[in-house]
Amino acid sequence: MKLTSQELTARIRDMILRGEFASGQHLREAALAEQFAVSRTPVRAALAANEKDGLLEYNPNRGFIVRPFHVRDIIEAYEMRALLEGMACRVTAERGMKLDDERVARQAIDQVEKLLRKTGPLDNHARDSWRHHNQVFHQSIIESVENRFLQPMLQMVRQIPSVYPPIFASYTAEELAQYNQEHKKILECIIDRQAVRAEHLMREHILSAGETLRTSIRDAQRTDDPIVPAAEHADVPSAEPPRRRAPVPPSE
Repeated sequence: MKLTSQELTARIRDMILRGEFASGQHLREAALAEQFAVSRTPVRAALAANEKDGLLEYNPNRGFIVRPFHVRDIIEAYEMRALLEGMACRVTAERGMKLDDERVARQAIDQVEKLLRKTGPLDNHARDSWRHHNQVFHQSIIESVENRFLQPMLQMVRQIPSVYPPIFASYTAEELAQYNQEHKKILECIIDRQAVRAEHLMREHILSAGETLRTSIRDAQRTDDPIVPAAEHADVPSAEPPRRRAPVPPSE
């Protein structure tokens, strides 16, 4: 069954975000059409859609090129995401979380716990599974807000690829367990209607991740150098690395 134009757009977007195309790489219509077994027309539409979203650049001489991202792009995206998702936690706690969304969030937490109970080092499949459940948890809070402006704004800041694979490649089960514990605390505050504390915990959860990411990247290269994706590390999760802790406000 051939992919629709929308499905092809999403597939190419995911490949860019996972670092399967290198920064500055020319995406050839003919090669993509052959890869996905479609004509060049839907490929051209999919590339144009991803250019509109800011993931590609169009060069009259070379066609569509994967847009390079810089350290500052990634850090600013973390900052915006912290504000938006923190607000989502506060609003959800104030209004009360929908039961269906709470169930989805709890299931995501439980699935991670089940995943991490397995012995041995994390393999690629486990990392992919963790990434999925991590995204489900965050999305359950966004869905509960029912703010028609929030989703497109978050979609924009999430268009920054996880493009520095060495930083993400060394996650341990202990670190992922810590992230899951933070999810538990955030959800508990939302359910208990502790709006200010829920907002703070989510913002700290994301901001301190960005700070650690900034330090890790700048240890490896100059600030203004573009971050180049590496296709061989495409299976690395787009998750939060280990972080410094910050004090949290008292319960309301």
